[in-house]
Amino acid sequence: MNELDQQQFVEEEGMTLQELFKIVWLNRVLIIFITMWIAVIGTVYTYVLITPTYTAETSIIVQVDFDSTGTSEQSAISIAQNLMATYKAFVKSNLVLESVLEDVDGLPEGQTLTGLANSISITTQTSVLIIYISVDSESPELAAEIANTLVNNSIAIANDDEVGYVLLQDKLKVLDIAEVPTVPSAPNKMLNIVISVLLGGIVSLAIVFVKELFNNKYQSASEMEKHLGVKVIAAVPGTMRERKLVD
Repeated sequence: MNELDQQQFVEEEGMTLQELFKIVWLNRVLIIFITMWIAVIGTVYTYVLITPTYTAETSIIVQVDFDSTGTSEQSAISIAQNLMATYKAFVKSNLVLESVLEDVDGLPEGQTLTGLANSISITTQTSVLIIYISVDSESPELAAEIANTLVNNSIAIANDDEVGYVLLQDKLKVLDIAEVPTVPSAPNKMLNIVISVLLGGIVSLAIVFVKELFNNKYQSASEMEKHLGVKVIAAVPGTMRERKLVD
């Protein structure tokens, strides 16, 4: 097969970019309609069906008194850094979470330790002795109350002489008190709308190309000549407009 035959074979088997644009243009009304409907559904879902979530944020600083411990300042900083991971696990322990369930009023009925732990996020930064705690809830007041109670109870339990958590005792202090959030943290309404529009465009294009894939009709005389290998002498206009032009 020479180079000319290979090129002709590729043209017959493939679809040119011009043909793709033509398919999109001929189905533009369907594409716009489907895209708009999915965008409307996504907007209604975002503004009506999704319950907003509020996030309350607080923080704790970990510090070691190197004068009372008899260590150098650098050693005290190293000890504090090592305590960061310990406190992150301690604050979400069953002991602390059970105290929060007992002290916080207005928790959802049937609230479990697992559900409470999942609503709590704890983050740290490298070389920073501050632990950031955030609590998610559908109620902004409840989110702030849980965050503050969690921090206060964890410090109180760590400092309790009877319990005897020596590693954490007198090493945790509240840095920022959680305030009642005024703006929901989720959902991101603008992002959801953009995703809905993009999803609508993808779905509509997929429908158009699937419809075109199963369309076994010849759309033009040139297409018939290409596939059948015959010369079209004449063609009957297919639409009323084309027939009027011929008349």
